[in-house]
Amino acid sequence: MDQLENLFTKKGIILQKVAEDLLFIEVNERLPKVGDFAVKYQVGRGTIQAVLKKLEDESCIRLEARGHLGTFLRNKNISNLLRFSGANQITGVMPLPYSKKYEGLATGITSQFEQLGISLNIAFMRGSKPRLNGVKDGRYDFALVSKFSAIEEMKKDRSLKIALEFGSKTYVSEHAVIFSDPDKKNIRDGMKVGIDSFSTDQQILTNAEVQGLNNIEYLEFNYMHLLQHLKAQTVDAMIWNVDEIDHSTYNIQPLTSPLAIQFEKQMNEAVCVIHSENRKMEYILHLLSLTRIVETQKQVVKGDVIPKY
Repeated sequence: MDQLENLFTKKGIILQKVAEDLLFIEVNERLPKVGDFAVKYQVGRGTIQAVLKKLEDESCIRLEARGHLGTFLRNKNISNLLRFSGANQITGVMPLPYSKKYEGLATGITSQFEQLGISLNIAFMRGSKPRLNGVKDGRYDFALVSKFSAIEEMKKDRSLKIALEFGSKTYVSEHAVIFSDPDKKNIRDGMKVGIDSFSTDQQILTNAEVQGLNNIEYLEFNYMHLLQHLKAQTVDAMIWNVDEIDHSTYNIQPLTSPLAIQFEKQMNEAVCVIHSENRKMEYILHLLSLTRIVETQKQVVKGDVIPKY
């Protein structure tokens, strides 16, 4: 298509930048002067005028020139502007979809992007740390992690920010201690405890739960394989999300450490994290309906909606 080919030319790059600028101008606000755009992007006034005309011709915007008062934005089509601003394809990264909650979030977010007319590609990756690193490196536009993981990482790196918060128990219902021995109630000295250092939440909860104990042997495993090791009695205990666990098969006990219980409150909420300078991504995410995403998640969890992502 002609409009897509144009995006690879110099004029196309300016078109993309101006379209993005217009996203942040409210209807009935005055536009920057053509000369200001020209200086900002180091191009001629004619290029800016041609870009604005192109955006009008493509029904992205409607402008009104009012002489010495300037030019005003009278209408804008957000979907069209997003397409011309280069947001026609977004890539997000989420946890591995082993739980209905994660499938529900993926389904709800995908549906919302479809309504905006934006193509969304979702990558699935184990561990909050690699997902957040992917946002920092620019490989992903957003990452879905727990609120706790996001806050912990933002303490160390100010390049990240939380753009969306989905509410309590949207990430997991709760974490618990699971034992291979059906008679055990607490983690004790000398036990072998499974841990996944790629998972900030699981690692911190584990450390909090065993605080003060001696001779704990940590065994490093992929979070997704921990249940298998518990069955095989490779480990005596582990912290895990209880959403997809058969309570009749496993010995599941609540967290006992006050510190772990305190941490867990922020670990059950899902958030979207973006690069702090990615204004366009923040703008797009704020167009999504949190209510509809969470409602879709609930329907997927109940089995009323088939996951689609």
